Amino acid sequence: MKQELDRVKGDVETMQKAMGLAPALEREWIPWMKRDNWLNLGWCLPGIILIASSFLPGGHAEKYSGLVAAQWTGILVGAAMLGLMIISIRKVTANDGRPRSLIREYKRYWGIDAHGRWVGLALMLEFVLYFAWSRHFQIGLGAFWSGIFILAGSTYIVLAVISKLWLLLGLAIPILTYGLYEALFSGKSEIGGIPLGMMFIGIGVACAIIQDWQIRQLGRQNAPH
Repeated sequence: MKQELDRVKGDVETMQKAMGLAPALEREWIPWMKRDNWLNLGWCLPGIILIASSFLPGGHAEKYSGLVAAQWTGILVGAAMLGLMIISIRKVTANDGRPRSLIREYKRYWGIDAHGRWVGLALMLEFVLYFAWSRHFQIGLGAFWSGIFILAGSTYIVLAVISKLWLLLGLAIPILTYGLYEALFSGKSEIGGIPLGMMFIGIGVACAIIQDWQIRQLGRQNAPH
């Protein structure tokens, strides 16, 4: 009987996906979402690295193993981001007993399902066109840098609303805020480590808060009346 119910449930979710509808959050997701929520806070790590590098003494011209401090910072931040992505995707899509519907929802969030690949291709085209436009009009580094974050943040907001993946707002709001800050208040040609670090910390905290809110909403919806 349970297998038959699971099959029907899977068919309903498949139809929802085909029609572009977001599946409803389910009560059985709660314990797994609680376990996964700490992964969101991991995105504070690149921010901590960037902020810490901003307090290094001197002009940061000294070389360590052939690279200056700013180059090592970029390598460490890139490695941290890549590691967090790999760990997070492997963790939330693991066949460790979590509901298949939750795994599909996380795949939607990370853009690693069939629909997400098309979205990723469209995003790539969007940024390629932005790069070509900036080169054509000879946009300076400061304006180009702030513009790419404004574009990314705005795009994530649209995606969050269309797909009803509200966790994307945890990315969109800090990224858009950072881009607007750089455009309105920075006015520098170089990239400051502290504001960029605060953006990463904002992503980690915002995603954790949004997921905690979703968990609480699930609990209220399924509470006995």
